[in-house]
Amino acid sequence: MLCILLILSILWTNIVFGAEKLFETPIDLSFKKDCNLNEFCDRFIDDIDIEKFIRQELKNNYVVLSLDECISVALQNNFNIAIKYHTFKSSKYEYQNALSKFLPVLSTTSYIADYSGQILVGGVLRDSFHETAISVNITAEHKLTEGGKQIFQAKAAKCLEKARKHDFNFTRSETIYLVSRYYYEMLLAKLNIEIYLRNLIERNVQLTLAKKLEKSGFGTKFDVIRSENESAQAKVNLLEALNKFKLSQSRLANIMGIDVDSALMPFEDDIKPLHLADDKLSIEDFFSLALENREDLKSYNDLIAYEKQIKKVYMTDFVPKPLLNFQEQFQGTISSSVRPNYIAAAFVTWQPGENTIWGTVTKLKAQKEKIQVRTLEFQNKLREIEQILLDAISVSDFSKKEMFVTKQRVDYSKESIKLAMLRFNSGKGILLDVIQAQSEATQARIEYVATIAKYNIAQLQILYNCGTITEDGVINNYKP
Repeated sequence: MLCILLILSILWTNIVFGAEKLFETPIDLSFKKDCNLNEFCDRFIDDIDIEKFIRQELKNNYVVLSLDECISVALQNNFNIAIKYHTFKSSKYEYQNALSKFLPVLSTTSYIADYSGQILVGGVLRDSFHETAISVNITAEHKLTEGGKQIFQAKAAKCLEKARKHDFNFTRSETIYLVSRYYYEMLLAKLNIEIYLRNLIERNVQLTLAKKLEKSGFGTKFDVIRSENESAQAKVNLLEALNKFKLSQSRLANIMGIDVDSALMPFEDDIKPLHLADDKLSIEDFFSLALENREDLKSYNDLIAYEKQIKKVYMTDFVPKPLLNFQEQFQGTISSSVRPNYIAAAFVTWQPGENTIWGTVTKLKAQKEKIQVRTLEFQNKLREIEQILLDAISVSDFSKKEMFVTKQRVDYSKESIKLAMLRFNSGKGILLDVIQAQSEATQARIEYVATIAKYNIAQLQILYNCGTITEDGVINNYKP
């Protein structure tokens, strides 16, 4: 025992300065000769600020945000939401334009002509003729719905407006889901960095110890090589975690509508389960909620209705087109004054369809196929939603059970480390037992936080696919 403590005391300076060089993180630790290997590793990691370490490794000044703040920013700045909003506004004005066609068409024409010179009147050539003629024509024309065509065009425009509004609402729901998902993925990456950083420190301590034990005759070259391999793997895991954190940042920043290279940092230092869906509901209940609430399904229904109205528009090619025309004319000259006259007329035009029936028939057949496509897309969407819901519910149920098991494994692994340390410090165990115990603890912690993140994402996905996800619904259950 005394021999091991003396060796640890000698290793102190090399280990600390080696870690500082690797992470570029200033570390201030006090080491006591009577501490054991476990206490030494714990003191090392406890004095490292994970957020500071990430800032220095990725060389960015991070903005710390909570989930509710991320959602709020995204709903204001997300580009997809802005696109869908302006698309909806455009369709709204198109509907108003379709309604305006029910109004009569008003137009006016006028002219003033100056006549001078000679003119033949009654066989007599008149000299020095000069007169100014005036004509003003006011026309009102009404197409009387063009045989119903304007009615169906207006209904089609209304269906399209409703579909675009549903698309806008669905995009908002989708943004809330994606922001929440990417936030938890980034939080998971942050926690993995902390876990792998602790693991790397432990592996470096054990590597240095293995080398010293080999030199003192208490260890073997095999122990050193194994420790070197463990240390290298720990570095790879940490680098991968840093890379995942960086990638999750860009995904979250992009969906929030801010610069994709923005440096974001999740508020939490730990992850907690996010309970959103009712465990008592069956897959049939969730699917019924989706049919009732999903905005994209409502959009599909409106698009099918739109295509049916367009078909009716084409059918009006066979209907006679009445037209009312009223004109008021003011004609005369400057010398003889201007006097009004009136013209009222009714017209009816009819042709047997476009391009001798065949043009309209082919349009109707093509439109019938479009309706069939929309219907099949809707049915396929229903199948996809049911399948995704089933997957999300299954993942949620199993993750909930896994959380309990992986939490037990974390607790067991902590006890395993303590026992391995006691055996090692008392001379009854070997370094390999400690390495294996700490590796198992690292893996258990990784699996535990990953299971919670998977559960949270599955809960979000259930609400999203049911069409019931809202900003308030997520935030009210969010307890950092």
